[in-house]
Amino acid sequence: MEKERLESGLNENRRKFLSRLSLGIGSVALGSLLIPDLFSGKSGPDTDRLMSRVPHFAPKAKRVIYLFQNGAPSQLESFDYKPLLNKRVGEELPESIRMGQRLTGMTSGQSSFPLVGSHHGFRQYGQAGAWISDLFPYTAKIADDICIVKSMHTEAINHDPALTFFQTGAQVGNRPSMGAWLSYGLGSDNNNLPGFCVLLSRGKGNGQGVYSKLWTNGFLDSVHQGVQFSSGD
Repeated sequence: MEKERLESGLNENRRKFLSRLSLGIGSVALGSLLIPDLFSGKSGPDTDRLMSRVPHFAPKAKRVIYLFQNGAPSQLESFDYKPLLNKRVGEELPESIRMGQRLTGMTSGQSSFPLVGSHHGFRQYGQAGAWISDLFPYTAKIADDICIVKSMHTEAINHDPALTFFQTGAQVGNRPSMGAWLSYGLGSDNNNLPGFCVLLSRGKGNGQGVYSKLWTNGFLDSVHQGVQFSSGD
């Protein structure tokens, strides 16, 4: 009993108390630095906006840079090796493949639908033996450092619904985009800059355009709406 009473007294002395208290004070100080008005008791647009940026769980990622090459080379010229298709180049598209699917406006006037394969060679790279086109010699050097997903597909035959699906997970608009979900999940450490920014680049020629519904916040709070950076003043 005497030993337990002594240990209890040691656990409650001033040094122990201040040591434990400092952890709580440090947490409060950090919170006040990240969100200055967090403990002010005030409620207003600025406070509500900052609070809406605080994530539900502590994120592991600090930032995400997402590059989407709209109108990029076909999968048949990049990472999807089709040896059987290359052997049957010029043959008519089998009905078992088309299965009555409607035609696009670009092909509606065609009387024949010949198969077309890859115009470039493929080789296997890395320990996983990933098939990569000869068009990407530098990407081939980092084959074991990247992840190639070849299982994603849509039911739409046209470009626009597939593009919308890729960005929002749905073939129709007005759904939260990938960037909006990342903003929602990661939050933001600042109160005067957008947490989700969009940069566009058309390059040369008539490239495939993208539009604001691809970086919309959908039904999420408007603070997660993508902010497009302008190329002018």
